[in-house]
Amino acid sequence: MKQNILVVSESLGQPNHKRGIFHFTRELVRSLASEGHELTLLVETSKRYRKLCRRERRTKLFAAQARNIELLALYRFLDEINVSGPVTLSGTRRKFDWLRHRVGMLLSRDNILCLLRAIGLRGLNARLIENRPAALEYIPPDLSHLELFGEFQLEPGFFNYQDSSAFFLLPPPRIDARDYDVIVVDTPTRVAIKRRPDAKVICVVHDLLPLTDLKLSDIATRQFLARIRTSLRQADELAFVSNYSMMRFRELLPQFAHLPARVVYPRTRFDAPDVLHLPAPSGRPGRPSFVVIVSNEPRKNVAAVIRAFRGVPQAELVVIGYAGEISRMRNLPQNVRFAGYVDEHEKAALIAEAHGLIMPSLAEGFGVPIIEALAANTPVLCSDIAVFREVAGELADYFDPYSTDSIAASVTRVLTRQEEWRGKIRARRHELADRFGYETQARDFLGRQLPAERLVATPVASYG
Repeated sequence: MKQNILVVSESLGQPNHKRGIFHFTRELVRSLASEGHELTLLVETSKRYRKLCRRERRTKLFAAQARNIELLALYRFLDEINVSGPVTLSGTRRKFDWLRHRVGMLLSRDNILCLLRAIGLRGLNARLIENRPAALEYIPPDLSHLELFGEFQLEPGFFNYQDSSAFFLLPPPRIDARDYDVIVVDTPTRVAIKRRPDAKVICVVHDLLPLTDLKLSDIATRQFLARIRTSLRQADELAFVSNYSMMRFRELLPQFAHLPARVVYPRTRFDAPDVLHLPAPSGRPGRPSFVVIVSNEPRKNVAAVIRAFRGVPQAELVVIGYAGEISRMRNLPQNVRFAGYVDEHEKAALIAEAHGLIMPSLAEGFGVPIIEALAANTPVLCSDIAVFREVAGELADYFDPYSTDSIAASVTRVLTRQEEWRGKIRARRHELADRFGYETQARDFLGRQLPAERLVATPVASYG
C-alpha cells in the first residue's frame, strides 16, 4: 500500500557534510520512491536561503512570485555544504565561541519564530513547495536524491533551533505532520510532532557514540541526550542500522526497550555496471593503491593506517575526506596521498580502482564504506571489532587497529591474495545485493512490526 511519508533528517534537510546518516537516509529515500510512496522532505530555511531567493528575484528571469525562484534557491542552499569543519568541541576557547554563536542564533528571527511555535503562541501552518526538478537545467549528482521528493515542507530555522532548545532546555520545535501516514525521524532530532492518531513515527537510531566517545565534549553529549530523548518519546517503532547498535541501545537506554524494533542495514547500489568481468587492479600499471575514508574524529584511527604504510612502500594509500591535522603530521610517508572531499562518483571510482578499502575505526555504528567496496568487488580490510564482523563476516581481512604491524600485515596479505578475495565477493554477490542493495530497504523498513523482545534476542549476524 502506498503511503504519504514525511522525512525529518538533519543530514538531508539542511546543508550538511554528508556522513553515514546522509548515506542511510538517501538510499532509504531511493528505495521508498521505487516502491511508489509519496515523499516529502522537511527542509530548514534560513537567512541564507532568503538571501538566495532575493538574488534570484533580482535576475528577473521569472515572474516575481514564481515558485521556480524558491525551488532554485532551495537546491542551491542545500548544495552549500561544509566539509572541512571540525566535528568535535574541545578547549575552553572553542566552547566559548560555540556558546556565543548559539546565543546569537537563539536571538535570530528564525529561532524566535520557532520558539513562539514551540510554546503555542504561533500557529504551525505547514508551508509546502512543490518539487518540480524539470524546471532546473542541471542538478549536481550529490543532490540527485532531492528529485525523489514530491514536495518540500519549509520550516524556518528548524535544525538550528533544535540545538538551541536542547542546550538551553527550551521546548522542542513543533511541526505539523497531520497529512502524513508515516513520519521518519533520523535521530537524534529534537522535534514535537503533531500528527493523526493513526499515523506512525519510525525513529532511526544510527549509533550512540556521543554517549561513549570520550573525545567528544560534554556539550555534544548533553545535546545528543536532549535530542534523542525527545525523538524516542514519540516513537512508535525503532529502526537500527545494525544488531550491534541495537544491543548497545538496550544496554544504555533500557527504558525504551518496550518499543518494537527492527534492524535495517544501510544500503548501496548493486545495480551499477557489472564489475564481475573487469580486470583486477593488480593488472594495472603503477603502484597498487588502497583507500581509507575518514572524518576528523579520533575514533576513525587514520593516523595508525598512515604510520602502517611506512612498512608497505610497495603500495599507495589514498585518504578520502577531511583528515584535519593528520594531513600535516610530521614524517608523512611518501606513499600517502590526501584526496580531501570528493563527490560520490569520484569516491566510487577510487574504491573500484583500489586493491582494497581499509576501515581502521575503533568504534562505529555500521561502516557504510564496507558495503560500497563489496558492491565494487573491492577487497575489504577491517578493524577486528564486533560491528564490522556483523557487516562483513568472512568477506574481510581483519587486523588489530592498535597495531601498525597488524595493519601492514593485512595490507600485504590482501595484496598477495587479490583474486581470492575478489572471487569470494563475487560468489556472494546476490546475497550481498539482497542484504545491502537499496531495492530491499523499503521492504525491511516498513515491514512487519517486530515484538519488543527483538531488542534482547537478536544475535549478531555474520557470513559463513
